[in-house]
Amino acid sequence: MIMLTNTRRFAAVAFSALALVACGAAGGGTSSAENAGSAVNADGELGHVKGNVDAPITIIEYASPTCPACKYFHENVKPAIEEKFISTGKVKFVFREYPLNEIDVAAYAMARCAGEDKFFDVLDDLFANQDGVRYAAQNGVVKTTLSAIGQRHGIADKAAFDACLSNSDIRKQLADVYATSEKWGVEGTPTFIIDGVKQNFQGDYTTAEGFVKQIEAKLAAKGAQ
Repeated sequence: MIMLTNTRRFAAVAFSALALVACGAAGGGTSSAENAGSAVNADGELGHVKGNVDAPITIIEYASPTCPACKYFHENVKPAIEEKFISTGKVKFVFREYPLNEIDVAAYAMARCAGEDKFFDVLDDLFANQDGVRYAAQNGVVKTTLSAIGQRHGIADKAAFDACLSNSDIRKQLADVYATSEKWGVEGTPTFIIDGVKQNFQGDYTTAEGFVKQIEAKLAAKGAQ
């Protein structure tokens, strides 16, 4: 079972007024994952993959659907990465769930229940409706709101939604994905692992132009532009 009371994360619904401040504890900018070993290769199947599995660059993202900075990244930065690198086979993108609270756990269980082919569609819907989920949480109707999102992606009704939330296999999958974050020292969201180096959401990585520039430089260094 995923414990949600870790002091590195939010114990309650984590909505910040500072949309560009990464959620959770902040660390340094870039650091090697010295204790991760071959985490990218060994754990590559843990998560949700977009793009060419043999791409020269791998970007792993740890994120939360209730994190404003994650919403900002997915709506304002990731589209450029998708267009320039993922769709062209230059980047393998791996999304890994990093729940900050029980709402995240429920949202991610629902997304997994919808099926791998719909996972990113559900994720986009969750980010698009982040404010609505916040309002629902404040008014005690968050399960109803999440269930409505699920129905748009094939989770038929409240009973099916409840079954997703109580599915022990899905909870185990989420716990396994979360365990990979500990190898990298992830303490907040979004956090990226770019070819084996941890990168927090700051500096160039907070803008589409800056993120693209960084990936282009890494591709050039590999002779893979």
